[in-house]
Amino acid sequence: MTTARNAFQQQDLEASRRFHDSRPLPAPHQHGGGLLKPIIFGGLDGILTSFAIVAGAAGGKLSPSVVLILGISNIFADALSMGVGEFLSSKANNEWILSERKREEWELEHYPEGEVKEMVDIYVEKGMSRKDAETVIQTMSKYKDFFVDVMMQQELELQVPEDDHLCKSFKEGVVMFVAFATFGAMLLLGYVIIPVLFPDLSVEYLFASACVVTGLVLFFMGCVKSFFSSQHFLQAGFETLLLGGTCATLAYTIGQLVNGYMGTED
Repeated sequence: MTTARNAFQQQDLEASRRFHDSRPLPAPHQHGGGLLKPIIFGGLDGILTSFAIVAGAAGGKLSPSVVLILGISNIFADALSMGVGEFLSSKANNEWILSERKREEWELEHYPEGEVKEMVDIYVEKGMSRKDAETVIQTMSKYKDFFVDVMMQQELELQVPEDDHLCKSFKEGVVMFVAFATFGAMLLLGYVIIPVLFPDLSVEYLFASACVVTGLVLFFMGCVKSFFSSQHFLQAGFETLLLGGTCATLAYTIGQLVNGYMGTED
């Protein structure tokens, strides 16, 4: 799959032809991209949660040991919550899709003419002539399971999950947990390791170093994303840095405003 992706990125038609002529059947595909959402979502949430803890600690002038205790407990609890939530939401979504598939299967069993006509109309709306649409749909309708899956995609715009969908949902939950905990822990470890290396560092400089670490982690996360897309790693890195940095800045600004308001009230 890497060869095909490189051919596309370089617009090399000859390399693309060689790949398609020599590839084995069934053709290989890149499966890692299916985990991109939990990696980016979990990682971004983890680093921003960690940054919020560090920002609050800087405002309250808490010691690094206190930050580590608060941070680890919060990161672990939130990571577990995110992982379980990802598993349950993915599982629920797949179960709903499968229930819709059963309904489509029942309708095809009891009123095939109506389902065929419905699919013909959909293909005509997509630009196919009615004659060709009828030929295509009549042919596909001979293969019940295949036709039901096509109806799910074309009529309901739903992708039928594979038989091992429960295992994949569990994997997505684990990836979400690991991504949240890993990226979130990077900033906390930096906040603790830096004072050991530079014991005389002031709170202001310590927080500034935490901001730098946050930016580096966000950039690294974007680079990871580029492996599953056609984006250049620098473009993907700066994009994630910009968007994630904006969220972090907004969270810090709101925290400072609330802190100032509460201080005024006191």
